[in-house]
Amino acid sequence: MLLWLVCSDLSANDTLRCGSRIVATEDTQSEVRAACGEPALRDVQPQFDPRQGRSFNDTEVWTYNFGNNQLLRLLRFRGGRLVDIDTDGYGFVPAENPRCTPYDLVDGLSKYRLLARCGEPAERREMSLLSPEIRRYGRRSQQGEFVTAIYREEWVYNFGARSLLRRVLLENGRVVDVEDDGRGYDDRR
Repeated sequence: MLLWLVCSDLSANDTLRCGSRIVATEDTQSEVRAACGEPALRDVQPQFDPRQGRSFNDTEVWTYNFGNNQLLRLLRFRGGRLVDIDTDGYGFVPAENPRCTPYDLVDGLSKYRLLARCGEPAERREMSLLSPEIRRYGRRSQQGEFVTAIYREEWVYNFGARSLLRRVLLENGRVVDVEDDGRGYDDRR
C-alpha cells in the first residue's frame, strides 16, 4: 500500500521506464545513464544569468530514441539533476545515409529530428538571449518584469549551386524559423 502511495504522487512526466529500471526527476545524470544508457543526442544549452552577467553550461537536454513503437524522450538536466521529462512524437530508425531536401526543413522539428534527417549544417552559430515573459494574474498582464533565458542557434544548410541556402533558427532545441539565404555553392574539397 505504501509503495502505491509513493508511486501515485509521481506524474507521467516525472518518471521514465528504461527496461526494468525507472528514472525520476531529481535523479543525477549518472543514475540516468546507468538505467537508460547513452542518449542518442546530448545537447548542452548554455543559459545566460542576468544577475551574474554570464552564461552557464548547466543545462543539458538528452534525447532517447527507443525505436518506432515508443515515444522519443527528452530529458532536461540542470546542474546535473533531471528536472523534466518530455516527449517528441514516436521514435524511428535513423537512416544510414539521410537524404535531405530544402523542404525537409520545417518549423517545429526538434534538434535531434533535424540532425537525423539532414545531418550537420554547413555553418553554425550559437547565442543565449533574454526574452520578456508575460505572466498573467487574473485579468491583468504584467510584461517586462520577468525574463526567460533562450538558447538560440542559427544553422545554414547548403543544397548546392542550383539551390538557395537555407537558414534555420532553433530556440531551446526546436526549429522556429526557416528562411532562404542567397545562392548555395558546390562543396568540392
